Amino acid sequence: MQASKGITRDSMLGILRGLIPIALVAGLARISVAQDVFSQLSRPIVIGILGIFHVAATDKGNEISVGRLEIPWTGDCSGLNFLVLLLAVAIWLNRHEPFGLAHWARILAMIPAAVIANVLRVFTLIAYRELFFPAIETPQLHYFFGLFWLIPFALIAMPRSSRQLTGRLFELTHVAAVVALFAPQTSAPGGLGLTMAVVISLSQCRMMEKISKGRIIAMLIWLLAAAVIAVTGMESFWLPWLIVCPVICDPKWLFSIPGGLITIATHPLFALLPGAQIITWATIGYVVWERFIRSQPAPPSDGDLHAHWTWRERAILFAVSCFFLLPFLSSVIFPGEKESWVIPQCAMTERIPENGFVVTLPGQTKQIGLLWYNPSGTHRHHTLQVCLKFRGVEIEPVADNPDVFTDDSHWFREFYLQDGKLIPSHLQYTFSTLGPGKAPGVHLIYVADNLTMSAEKFNETAQKMANDLYEMIIAEKKAHPQSVSLH
Repeated sequence: MQASKGITRDSMLGILRGLIPIALVAGLARISVAQDVFSQLSRPIVIGILGIFHVAATDKGNEISVGRLEIPWTGDCSGLNFLVLLLAVAIWLNRHEPFGLAHWARILAMIPAAVIANVLRVFTLIAYRELFFPAIETPQLHYFFGLFWLIPFALIAMPRSSRQLTGRLFELTHVAAVVALFAPQTSAPGGLGLTMAVVISLSQCRMMEKISKGRIIAMLIWLLAAAVIAVTGMESFWLPWLIVCPVICDPKWLFSIPGGLITIATHPLFALLPGAQIITWATIGYVVWERFIRSQPAPPSDGDLHAHWTWRERAILFAVSCFFLLPFLSSVIFPGEKESWVIPQCAMTERIPENGFVVTLPGQTKQIGLLWYNPSGTHRHHTLQVCLKFRGVEIEPVADNPDVFTDDSHWFREFYLQDGKLIPSHLQYTFSTLGPGKAPGVHLIYVADNLTMSAEKFNETAQKMANDLYEMIIAEKKAHPQSVSLH
């Protein structure tokens, strides 16, 4: 029996099997859950284990207190995202397997695996913050902790295969690094297009049967590019760099017109260019039609399934997988330009989690609060939406005032202190930090109850407050050039 236009029932099943993993991973990257049933499992387990080892821990609702540490308990901590990720990986790994008891057992095993893996991720987070106190992890490293624990538990979902474990582990490590890097970018402007471009690129990645001399040369060029990115501090290039890893990236796809455009669209700054969104979505539509609907994805060839790696090739795979850590460690290995912004001495300050302060200046209106966030190492600040989502708060821009955001009960407005300037938007901040080794500066967030004033009035007042703050900092620098320095 045929469906419309000659598409058979079997071919429709093939189309769905090709598209479902893409849809699941794309949905996973963008999902955000404040609380769920997993929160009732993971949180008591974490606090209970800490109690066994006589570590003081207190459940404070949106955070848990562990000794001197305050650990935010946001949606991804609760565990549902971890469950969705493991289920998506399980479905992806079993996409060519026939339905049966073993098939569903591997997928359902991800439910208890998600609870255990999430608890281990939280303990890794606690250990990191205790070791590097008072510093905190970056959003990329935060996601990477979770995906690090995903790898051993995802192995449970792997069907039996004649492929060597080395190749399959390399694939998992590659996916973990890519998702850890792009997950914080999914709520940025153009984030949905970036998400789809990344996931489609991953769907075209496949381990080759042998590592040829040509691929070795390509890997040397790839490693040289990593050195340039690390030294110059151009962190936005790490994502496409990971995706085009020569060991796993198909060169025919990469050097095709749609493959090249999709790869370019994985760069977080591409979406900011005029017309980029049209190009991205038109190419995504073409690729989905051409590769997943018009011609169904072919199962892996026997050569790919039965590849056996020599000890030299295994050493190469291990070495390359170690380089996947560079995007997360480069700012430590290659520290960039230093820039010091000091809160005015006349201000009252209160330290808050995530390397921040609540700042109150003399004569400041009580209706608007100011949050001051110092950078984490040399990592650039994210957009206000991404920054607050990482803390469990969802905001949207106000229609009549696009610089103002709201969560339906508050107004938010962001500014940046960077390169000796007050920068009023993330777009301008992005271009200001494009240069090699540029310092990330300070993220300023103004917030007010939306019942106290209109969005327009809040925007005007916040801009004046930001200008006053900047002038006070510059005045103190001129008065005390030895103690307060912008560079």
